[in-house]
Amino acid sequence: MATPDLIYLTIDDGSSTKREETIRVSAEMQLEEVRSAFYAAANLSSSSTNSVLKLYRKDGVLLPIGPNTPRNSKEDRYILKSRTGNEGVDALNAVSDLLGQITAIKEKVDAMKRSISEVPDGHGAKHNPDELTPPNLLARRRPTLPSLPPQRTFTRDVTEHLKHPTFDVWQWQDDEMVDLLAHMFTELGLMTEFKLDEETLRRFLQCVKGSYNTNPFHNFRHCFCVAQMMYGILHVTNLHAQLQPLEKLVLLISCIGHDLDHPGFNNAYQVNASTELGLIYNDISPLENHHAAVLFTILKESDTNILRSLPANDYREARKQIIACVLATDMAKHGELMGRFKAGAEREGGYDMTDPAARSLLLQMVIKCADISNEVRPKHVSEPWVDNLLEEFFAQSDREKAEGLPFAPFMDRQKVTKASAQVGFIQFVLIPLFELVAKVLPNMEEPIIQPIRSALQYYKTLA
Repeated sequence: MATPDLIYLTIDDGSSTKREETIRVSAEMQLEEVRSAFYAAANLSSSSTNSVLKLYRKDGVLLPIGPNTPRNSKEDRYILKSRTGNEGVDALNAVSDLLGQITAIKEKVDAMKRSISEVPDGHGAKHNPDELTPPNLLARRRPTLPSLPPQRTFTRDVTEHLKHPTFDVWQWQDDEMVDLLAHMFTELGLMTEFKLDEETLRRFLQCVKGSYNTNPFHNFRHCFCVAQMMYGILHVTNLHAQLQPLEKLVLLISCIGHDLDHPGFNNAYQVNASTELGLIYNDISPLENHHAAVLFTILKESDTNILRSLPANDYREARKQIIACVLATDMAKHGELMGRFKAGAEREGGYDMTDPAARSLLLQMVIKCADISNEVRPKHVSEPWVDNLLEEFFAQSDREKAEGLPFAPFMDRQKVTKASAQVGFIQFVLIPLFELVAKVLPNMEEPIIQPIRSALQYYKTLA
């Protein structure tokens, strides 16, 4: 069992020998105090400017270093990789890239194993997974689910805090996040409204969890973050009282499935490298189209189809709206969506909630906000996400350079710092987006927009 406040480590400093360390970390400690403890465990000075520490689970998932780093046990030690100097940084990045390649190879092997057997399509007929469209890409969506883990219950304090943007997403293990997502379905009244079967819902969520890859950023915890922030926005602004049950169902499912099977490389890479996804979707939002396709492939299976009780008309409407919401998370559509929403937000007489198209656009704006909302959260929760995103960006630009492809300056490890990346993003993307949505939704200033402005000042100071 994990011991409160104790974190068990295996130190990997690049030498042939590994050693074990145990450190004590409490939630009351400051971020720098915790980092000092990790540096001390690695026999490094926290003031060193050319030292790099990365904390990994055994399965290769990158973890945040901070007061709320998940506690573990002696049997499940984390790997703390430490390197110094430029060569050390390059070596650590090489290790991370190699780990990602090994994970990708394992996933492909698993997919080939699953493709040997026929897969039911949810309507009694059977076909070979190689005949699925897109070819070979959706066969990975069925992780083995031998049995459901015991369902967890949560205190009232937890379920109430879940409704707020300050909820600490780093405190929870994957299966706990599954049950917190299930709670959202119950609290929003969706279980009774749509006659959702509890076991089917939990199998759906477990299958979703298994269909997210172990990327530094675009992983299942990010999926949970987006769903939780959407849920928080609904309650902070009281939007949940204005939405129809089907709209709430659409929003929650869209958030849960919005990055399914994300490969860790963005649309620009898919297009420039002529990947299978880029070719299948003709360079048009290849990732978002793939996420939606994987989501509905999961929903097609009888044991994970939480939409099976919907009348045909409701299902068609839900599917149309879910696809629109997932596609709206493509930042290439950001300017277009902002322009359309601005016209509605500044309409004489106010935003027209009687117009189905306007309501659909509002759902898309809410998921857009939730998708890039980490800076709304307290700094100790939000800052590790910046590290994880840069880790993913740098790995992509490294590959693009190696393959002779164009690469974005904001992904170049030689040019980008955490502070410079965040100042521009917060100032020119986050604040305009949230301020525009606040023209339609009430009560966003103090709980949502003020934390973003504080984050901007923090990163300006850091710069």
